[in-house]
Amino acid sequence: MIIFLIAGIACLALCAFQLTRPRLSADRERRSALEAVRASSSSSTGDEPSGSRRKSVLLPRLSALLVRVHLKIWSKASPDDISAQLYRAGASRRLTAEKFMAGRVLLMLLGLLMGFSLAEGARKILFALFFGFVGLYMPSFLLKKRATSRAERIDAELPNFVDQLAIAIEAGMSFDAALNHLIEAHDGPLGDEMRRILTELRIGESRRAALRSFTERVGTESAIAFANAVLASDDLGSPLAGILRAQARDLRHRRQMHAEERAQKAPVKMLFPIAIFILPVMFVVILAPAFLGGGIF
Repeated sequence: MIIFLIAGIACLALCAFQLTRPRLSADRERRSALEAVRASSSSSTGDEPSGSRRKSVLLPRLSALLVRVHLKIWSKASPDDISAQLYRAGASRRLTAEKFMAGRVLLMLLGLLMGFSLAEGARKILFALFFGFVGLYMPSFLLKKRATSRAERIDAELPNFVDQLAIAIEAGMSFDAALNHLIEAHDGPLGDEMRRILTELRIGESRRAALRSFTERVGTESAIAFANAVLASDDLGSPLAGILRAQARDLRHRRQMHAEERAQKAPVKMLFPIAIFILPVMFVVILAPAFLGGGIF
C-alpha cells in the first residue's frame, strides 16, 4: 500500500514538472534575451563616440534656450495656449509647444541671416527685417490656417455623423456604444475627435467634461451646438435620438447659411483681382490700337 502511495506521489510530481517545464524554459529564455539586450546596449553606449554624446546634450539645451527667448519676446503666448492651438490644428502628435516655440525662433534667426547675406549696404537691414518677419509669423499663420481648415472639415462631416448616431441610438445602442460603432467607419479629423471623446469616457471622465474638451479643441458653433444637445438630453432626460435628429437638421441649416454667406462675399473678393489683373489688360487691348493708329498716321 505504501509502495502504491509513493508511486502515485512520484507520478503527480512528474506530471507537475512536465506541466511547468515549458513555462520555466520560457522564463529562462526571456531572462537570457534581456541579459543579451542589456549587454549589447551597455557595449554600444560604451563604444558611443563623444560627438554623439555632445549632440544629445547640446540639442535639449539649445531647444530650452530658444524656448526662453520665445517666452521673453512673446510673454502672452503661454505653452498652454500654443498646445491648444496645436490640438485645434491636429498637429499635437508630431509637435509639442516647446518644439513649436523653438522652431519659430530658429526660423526668425535664419530669416535674419538670410536677409543679411542676400543684400549689400543699407538694404541688408530691410532684407533682414523682411525675412525675419516672415520667419516669425509664417508658422503662426500656417497653424491658424490649418486649424481653420480642420474645423471646416469637422463642420462639414458633423451633420451626417449626427444622423448616423441618432440611427444607432434608435436601434437600441447607448451613446458610448454608438460612438464606438461609428468611429470604426470614420476617418479624418471628426473621427479622431470622436475617438478622443470615447477614450476620455473610458478612462473615467464624465460625459460633460469630455464634450466640453471637444468644444474647446474644435471651437466652432456646430461643435458647441452638438455638445449642448447631448448634455441637454442628459440634464432633461429627453430621448437622445430625437434631439440628435433635430440637431442634424439645425447643423445642415447652419452649413447652408454659411455657404450662402460665403457666396455673397465672393463678388466683393473678386473686385480686387478684377481691378488689378483684368482691367489693365482690357485698357491695353482697347486703347492700344487707337494709340498705335494715331502714331502711324
